[in-house]
Amino acid sequence: MDDNFESEFYGYEPQRPQTEKQDIPQAVQPALDIEPLEPQKPTADSEPPQPFVQQDAPQQPFTPQQPFAQQQAPQQPFAQQQPFAQQQPFTPQQPFAQQQPFAQQQAPQQPFTQQQQPQQLQPYYRPDISQPYYRPEERRPANPSNRALVVVIIVLGALLTASLVALVAFSMFTAQNSRTAGDEDGIIEQLPDITMPGGGGIFDEPTEPPATEAPAEHKESDFSDQANKKYEGLKLEDKPLDAGASYYNAEYAFKTAADSVVAVLCFTDKTDDNAAAASQGSGIIISSDGLVVTNAHLLNNSKTAYAIKVVTSDNKEYKAGVIGVDSRTDLAVLKLVDAKGLKAATFGNSEQIEQGEDLIIIGNPGGIEYKNSMTKGIVSAVNRDASKKNIVKYIQTDAAINPGNSGGPAVNNYGQVIGVASAKIAAERYEGMGFCIPSAQVKTITDSLIRNGYVEGRVKIGISGVAVTATEAQLYNVPKGIIVSEINKGGPCDGTDLQQEDIILALDGKMITSFSDIYQALEDYKPGDKAKLKFYRPSDKKEYEIEITLQADQ
Repeated sequence: MDDNFESEFYGYEPQRPQTEKQDIPQAVQPALDIEPLEPQKPTADSEPPQPFVQQDAPQQPFTPQQPFAQQQAPQQPFAQQQPFAQQQPFTPQQPFAQQQPFAQQQAPQQPFTQQQQPQQLQPYYRPDISQPYYRPEERRPANPSNRALVVVIIVLGALLTASLVALVAFSMFTAQNSRTAGDEDGIIEQLPDITMPGGGGIFDEPTEPPATEAPAEHKESDFSDQANKKYEGLKLEDKPLDAGASYYNAEYAFKTAADSVVAVLCFTDKTDDNAAAASQGSGIIISSDGLVVTNAHLLNNSKTAYAIKVVTSDNKEYKAGVIGVDSRTDLAVLKLVDAKGLKAATFGNSEQIEQGEDLIIIGNPGGIEYKNSMTKGIVSAVNRDASKKNIVKYIQTDAAINPGNSGGPAVNNYGQVIGVASAKIAAERYEGMGFCIPSAQVKTITDSLIRNGYVEGRVKIGISGVAVTATEAQLYNVPKGIIVSEINKGGPCDGTDLQQEDIILALDGKMITSFSDIYQALEDYKPGDKAKLKFYRPSDKKEYEIEITLQADQ
């Protein structure tokens, strides 16, 4: 294959007929205070307010004309209080809180003969209080200390609101920047290759070669010449007749499939020290003589990017090479050197799986240090069109899929491989959303890779590029499409009017906004077919159209 693009899996994209780059080309980037309620003062024309008399014993009804001094004294003296004449008058120095609350005073046993006028806030005077006292339902003067408390609460509320806004903004910024370049949905990510730290228990980010140095080419890893035209093909088994029996469980599934799972280690130099591996992942043995299926992104979508070593479940090590890779489905086939007598996995038919049934994931999460680990979950959904970068209809599962599980099997309770672990949603707001390539699609691709070294019948347009997201299109005032970063020599677009930094918009009238769109459109063609390619040129802000002859993608 002469095209590639960067992987959406934690740091680089798979090599594909169209390669996605990380950057847009330079040519495209152009207190409220409450006032106290004032008491209503008596006027000259109105009657003076009548003082309130505290009573214990029954008294005669109160009349306004009878002077206070002439009122009939209580028959019995107060037992617990001083006579009214001996009570001390209220002074401003005496705190109001030390007074007897109004609500606790004994109410007069005889009703007043004269009521207040409706809708008037006439104050009532107690004998020992020189200031008016308002009924509980009336608004009392605001306490200055309460005003300060209100101000403090308002300030704290404003600070809390500002903090929440900042937190939300930071979360949105983090989520936006965690997206993979060129991926519009920005959440589907392939599992990264793992670089294990020396003596550590937590894996590091993938180590990329220095930008100033070209990665070494390992031509010894190209096993294209070992393609086998006579290969009979991968066999998919039906579920057993006694499916549903209690002995079919996760323990049974692991014991059945674990010995068919291997560790795949890739090296950029000649060393084979596991700690120096540039990437680590998993694979599935599909034949006793050493054919292994794994993820293409684990190999950097190349037959020659790495020197490859495979370690089986019983810790035997084999040198391996690449028969074929297919970035459109993220699948690759390896061949182990001098291998024999290996236990091949049994593959089930993914067309028979049902939403809700159990499955397990077996592999090497974090690398070979955690070889043959198992996680358990269910089939969350089927036929998920989850990524804009390939043509896979995924099995979705909530079983944990971690870096290093790349290429490992998803196994049902009967010990049958029903999928290949490939991707997950890697974002803070998501959890338990992993994706596996269905076994039916695995069969189609691996059969063709083993027989030909490539997927037969595929065509290409012969460019490398990066997809423009909706945000980037708005920011740079360009249409969505695929920015051309490289035109492959001798390819369908070589020698045409198409130039670097042009943006591909459509193929025979079919809109192109992602690599998935291109792949889907190319499925309808065969080598030698002609197609019209529409593109936009940012330098003069015009659209153009050319005719190309599609070539076989080998």
